[in-house]
Amino acid sequence: MEVLNKKLQHHTILIAEDDPTTLKWLSRVLSIYFKDVYTAINAMEALEIFSKTPTTIVLSDIQMPEVDGLSFLQKIMTLNSKTIRIVMTAFNNPTYVNRAIESEVNFYLKKPIDIDNLLLTIALNIDKNEEKILNNSLGDGYIYDNLQKIVRKNEKLIKLTKKEVLFIELLLKNRDRVVPIEEIESLIWEEPTSLDAIRMVVVGLRKKLYPEFIENIKGLGYKLKI
Repeated sequence: MEVLNKKLQHHTILIAEDDPTTLKWLSRVLSIYFKDVYTAINAMEALEIFSKTPTTIVLSDIQMPEVDGLSFLQKIMTLNSKTIRIVMTAFNNPTYVNRAIESEVNFYLKKPIDIDNLLLTIALNIDKNEEKILNNSLGDGYIYDNLQKIVRKNEKLIKLTKKEVLFIELLLKNRDRVVPIEEIESLIWEEPTSLDAIRMVVVGLRKKLYPEFIENIKGLGYKLKI
């Protein structure tokens, strides 16, 4: 349990549960293991909490008034796809199981909750998320190692300049949108710079990796095309 405690103690969890007794019990038990535990009696309250204070894990009952747990967890995924999403229910309903699969929740728990099983499963999912964060695919077999700040493909290691590292990390953090030129200037150069200076970094990365992985959206900025 000591290893488990160390793994969970820096993480936060949000519980959405409309049964006050269950909510109080889960909050009391999980507060032993997690840095912070937030509670909500419905999905709308939970969504408001998450929008202000995103948590590592969200644990939600399925059957709640107004907005059900699976719809809520789908919304959480759009806000932060790395959040571990857990759904719990007292009913083993095939419809719910199928919806849970379609909603891409991380796992589905039957009530009454086995705390040891819950904690172990969360810990395993944290490991998977950390592995994804440390090693980001850039497509075509190239992996960005966030720890060593290099790109590798099989046994080949590719060293990057400081600005190339910052550029890749900025695009990875914003992989679902175009990063504007102004934002690139502000976060990488920290001052106004020329378009040629930005293009030189892009050209350098394309030569070291492959041309298609960075897309130039004319007049707007750049995004990953992977």
